[in-house]
Amino acid sequence: MNLITISVNTWEKYRRPVMDFVKRYDTSEQRVYKRLFRMRKHHLNEPGTCLKVVYWEGKIIAVAAVTNYGISFSTLLVSPKYRHSHIQTTLLSSFVDDLGVCYQKIRYDDEVAIKMALQAGLVCFSYIKGNEESVYLWFGGGHWHSDDVTEKEA
Repeated sequence: MNLITISVNTWEKYRRPVMDFVKRYDTSEQRVYKRLFRMRKHHLNEPGTCLKVVYWEGKIIAVAAVTNYGISFSTLLVSPKYRHSHIQTTLLSSFVDDLGVCYQKIRYDDEVAIKMALQAGLVCFSYIKGNEESVYLWFGGGHWHSDDVTEKEA
């Protein structure tokens, strides 16, 4: 497994393969493809923004992106074949290591994602009601503080 952090210098090299992977595996309501399509090189220099790609035997098996430390946007897309491995845990841990703090909003009924977040050392500290009465849990890792999220959500 090869974990690559996309930088300004490598964005053009990995942009097309990342977009193809996201287009193929994104089934969320977050519209990850649309957000990443708008991302440009200079966005990668913004504080709290990080993009990571996981390769296995020359193929992308996971893509993870965080903007504003995960408060405004965070996603972890993993190929279905590798979904039950610890790739998500590794990606979340690497975000905390690189950024110092990382937030993740997870649906309350997504047991696999919750388990991976807890294994990565994230802590559940709050919840919010989303659209259509769905409930989301806020997880934080590193030097997190509940005011970072709750003030912006209010």
